[in-house]
Amino acid sequence: METIGNAIGVILKRPFIIIYWGILMLIWTLAGYILPVFKTLYELSAISGSNSLESIMSFIQVLYSYLSDTKIVIVVIIILLVILAAVSIIAGALLSGYFYILNNTVNKKQKLKGEFSTGIREYFGPTWVVTFIVLLAGLLLTIFMAVSSVPALVITRASIEKGREMLPAVLFVDVLTGVVLFFGIMFFRIYVFFWYPALINNGKKTFLKAKRFADRNFWRILSAIFIFDVVFIGFQIIFIKFDDNIWLLLFKWLFLTAFYALFTTYIFTAYKKYSEEDMEKNHNNY
Repeated sequence: METIGNAIGVILKRPFIIIYWGILMLIWTLAGYILPVFKTLYELSAISGSNSLESIMSFIQVLYSYLSDTKIVIVVIIILLVILAAVSIIAGALLSGYFYILNNTVNKKQKLKGEFSTGIREYFGPTWVVTFIVLLAGLLLTIFMAVSSVPALVITRASIEKGREMLPAVLFVDVLTGVVLFFGIMFFRIYVFFWYPALINNGKKTFLKAKRFADRNFWRILSAIFIFDVVFIGFQIIFIKFDDNIWLLLFKWLFLTAFYALFTTYIFTAYKKYSEEDMEKNHNNY
């Protein structure tokens, strides 16, 4: 919690962080209002009467049917790689300048003219490459999660039809699957999140440095990330469930702006604080 408090202090010192996310989230919120993809999917599932378990099973079955055709797989892979590359380039242009300013603010460096453009010039290349790797790895992880969750989904679906007879087996498989997926996702996300401050602060072997940092501070980082997740998911459920209106749209924009400003600032603040603590511990040991 102390690190989150420090992150709030950094934001108050540099209004650019809020302004930056305010602009991005305004565009995102308006795009979501014009093209309400998630809300439409939610309403379709409600109309069809299918539960989330049936929807997931249907999606996996459709995905598996397409994977049996080699030509379709090759075309889909090429399209996905092009899309991921395009998204990574855009993200690299947007994030490299922002991360440079954020890192300078967290480390209390003097404010310089043209920081955003300087950040783009120095870190655009590494940032978009890292983002591409992250998106590709995230896609592969999603596919792995979908495949690995099939046994739990099948057993759970069968238990619904047979009643309490399979309840112990269902609970064991579901809990085991949930725990494995939860920690797998958390490890991946924590490594990915702290790859960016490592990239800005360290020139070489940035992923290894981010991994070592995350390994040393995993549990306290996990607790903070979990709080962020609970808050984010809770508000997203509200936004999807209730009808859109001008006040909800405004509230959604304000929430997303504050959330991403605080979350990204926390990542860089935690990296600085915990890195200094690790260095102090190592120094004391010697």
